[in-house]
Amino acid sequence: MTRDLTRMLKEAQKLEQRLEAVRKALETQTVDGTAGGGAVAVQMNGQRDVLAVRIDPSVLEGADATMLEDLLLSALRDARQKADELAAREMGSIGAQGISGL
Repeated sequence: MTRDLTRMLKEAQKLEQRLEAVRKALETQTVDGTAGGGAVAVQMNGQRDVLAVRIDPSVLEGADATMLEDLLLSALRDARQKADELAAREMGSIGAQGISGL
């Protein structure tokens, strides 16, 4: 019984180490969300931190704040969706290996 518990604790520690490695990797991987045919772009890392926002100067010429706000929201949502997909793929790689693969 003690051996089984010890083995389970070791496996749990290895899983935690792998999860931490994925978290760190997600901090360095980036995705880009766009809207308006690329007129507004948002760069986000896999942890959903917004790293950059780019707005094509032609969007500012019309000075329509509502349109710019909508484009920015769309780009943010696009980037968030891509960051979520990236995180799911990275976390899925751990799940695919399973605890027995530790």
